[in-house]
Amino acid sequence: MSQIDVTKILLANFSSSKEADEKAKELKLGFQAHYQLARLAIGRSLGEANYPSPAPDARGRNIKGNQLFGNTGEELLWIALLVTNFEQHLPKVELTVNIFQDLIRDHWHRGIDLLLEDWREAENRYEKFIDILITRRALLPQEGGNDDNNEKLLWKGKKGPVWLTIGHLFDDNREAQWLVNGQGYAPNIALMGQAGSGKTRSMLKLLEQAQEQSGAPIILLDLGKGELAQKTELAKRLNAEVLQVPEQAIPLDMFHCIEETDNAAHVLQAFRDSFERAMASKPGAKQLDAFREALKPLFYYQENITLPQIKQALDRYYSEHKLKTDSVIATINDLIQFKLFEPEQSPESFFQQNWIITFGNATDTSKKLAGFLLIDALHNHLKRCPESELDAEGHRPLRQLLAVDEARSMLGSRHPGLSNLLRLHRSKGLCVMLASQSPDDYEGAADDYLEQIGLPICFRTNANSPKVLNNMFRATPNFSSLDKGVCLSVLDIGGVMRKVKAF
Repeated sequence: MSQIDVTKILLANFSSSKEADEKAKELKLGFQAHYQLARLAIGRSLGEANYPSPAPDARGRNIKGNQLFGNTGEELLWIALLVTNFEQHLPKVELTVNIFQDLIRDHWHRGIDLLLEDWREAENRYEKFIDILITRRALLPQEGGNDDNNEKLLWKGKKGPVWLTIGHLFDDNREAQWLVNGQGYAPNIALMGQAGSGKTRSMLKLLEQAQEQSGAPIILLDLGKGELAQKTELAKRLNAEVLQVPEQAIPLDMFHCIEETDNAAHVLQAFRDSFERAMASKPGAKQLDAFREALKPLFYYQENITLPQIKQALDRYYSEHKLKTDSVIATINDLIQFKLFEPEQSPESFFQQNWIITFGNATDTSKKLAGFLLIDALHNHLKRCPESELDAEGHRPLRQLLAVDEARSMLGSRHPGLSNLLRLHRSKGLCVMLASQSPDDYEGAADDYLEQIGLPICFRTNANSPKVLNNMFRATPNFSSLDKGVCLSVLDIGGVMRKVKAF
């Protein structure tokens, strides 16, 4: 329970936004005192089921707490109602006087908007307006169980083994096959090779096989030139919708379920990490602290967050704290020129569909940020999903497929979200396929991603093989002499290196 001093609240100044003050002029309600409309607006907002979004500023007319709430006993009722509302939505946040001022600002701002909607619905007629207020029933949240136990979060998947055919073995021309959902190793695949060697072609072939056998939905990211957007036959075979970012926004609520306070802190931290890694010039410690503090109200109180709202929250914080424009503001100003994502679909809906998402015309910063946020959203979604049940032979159904073409930028950014997907979600039925030009792309990462790879497939490249890959092959492979369409791989646990003709 939050502990606040009522006396300090009554002596504090409160205000709404300048926008709310302007809109209030349209309401012809005949109030003589400033506090009367303020109380009505706050009360109207308190009737809503969800928490108000942060107001754009606090530049409206000031009013003392003892004038706003009264000082003859009714002030305790108002404060109790507001504290109860705060505790209901943010039970783990300490309520201070400053936060209480923000609470009033945001309810006041939203309440004016709601009252104005009621006023217009009443056709500017006072009697009809009062009738609407009296008879309106506040929207109540739908009853339901815990999302963690919701069977609809992720498709259950088809039981049975999923065998992927890479090509034919050189030595005896048998099919080179790999059991993607076997026991004792990760169901993740790394395809490496220089441009034109055949890695992307092979990845798409494996992806189609995995989908055909498992029925699992697909997310295919093209972080290169966006050429996969032109492969209309591929989209038809995968039954996938093609998105070309930034011409088209990703229709996903990237920060879903952040209304839970303990989850909001983690989602905000993940976003700050993603934003930092997407920036061209890295921010300093003070900038990162300001970034977090600026976005706390938004991430703790708001649902369906958009980039414009993030920019607005940063601008307001920088203005209030008299901070100069820096690389953080410059970056958000650049990003806001594009619609990278729109919170139209929940993760439950989005990740049960098939998507080919390309970034051919995106800037490096926007490509990275959109990719990072999508990875984080998938990680958060999978955390809430039940495990994929093993069949009698120990095969775990595949329930989600993620493939990333030209994954070098994501690997080189050391983004923890990708590591989370590779390490943590095998039990949820996730299979990740990564295609990049060189084994070197895996070196220097925060985690050694290759240790989470069950199937390495290496086409022609002049790069040296890192130690982890040498251990997997039990040799020091020479990839430079391979012909187009020919790769080296290890198909069995603890097996030996095999030469495969993929096509």
